[in-house]
Amino acid sequence: MNLSRMLTPKALPWAARNVLHFAIDRVTGAPPRALRARDYVAERVSPGDAEGVLAALDRYAVEERFLMSVGPDKGPLLTEMIGRLRGDARVLELGAYCGYSAIMICQRLGDGGRLVSIEKDQNAYEAASDNIARAGFADRVDLRCAASDEEIPKLDGPFDLVFLDHWKDLYRADLESLEAHGLIQPGAIIVADNTGDVFAPEDYLGYVRGCGRYESETREAHIEYSNVPDAVEISVYLGPDPPA
Repeated sequence: MNLSRMLTPKALPWAARNVLHFAIDRVTGAPPRALRARDYVAERVSPGDAEGVLAALDRYAVEERFLMSVGPDKGPLLTEMIGRLRGDARVLELGAYCGYSAIMICQRLGDGGRLVSIEKDQNAYEAASDNIARAGFADRVDLRCAASDEEIPKLDGPFDLVFLDHWKDLYRADLESLEAHGLIQPGAIIVADNTGDVFAPEDYLGYVRGCGRYESETREAHIEYSNVPDAVEISVYLGPDPPA
């Protein structure tokens, strides 16, 4: 993240609020935010209510503490891409956090579709696992607690869509690893969240826009639960040696 870009008039109030909340949580010794959000959902949503889980996470992010979920602004872009896939499509998610995007993906996937989701943080993994189960999708998600660079070589592919929503400085390296291990084929869709100026993912954007292996487009958006400008980069893999 480019901290200097957080000082713009639109970004500053959002950044200041989050810094304040972070400081309060540190001073009070509050439990990890992902687990607090999980508990918030469990207290309010009945098992099997996927829309209720998403709505509760949205409320928590607006009324309690910011969550790094894809959110209701950019979520439809993701589900739009899922809607382009076959009914038996396979999807890979790097960065599950609280399970929000995994639930959205499962809502749109065909009955034969499956999702593999990788989350490195143990607290986020536990929150995502519980929220996904509460939404009714535990049997459709292969959720793994692991570092993406260590887990990618162990995956069985190919994947029809990859959703990148973990550490931004890992986007390019992990995408190149997916290519090298044959886990994506021509026509695969890569959806990369948080590719706006605030996050400064120039290395990744330079790669998908300039390497010749992708057709890439930018969708303007906002950072989740804010009016701060952001973007989503949607890229279609052409293959390792695309036609000239």
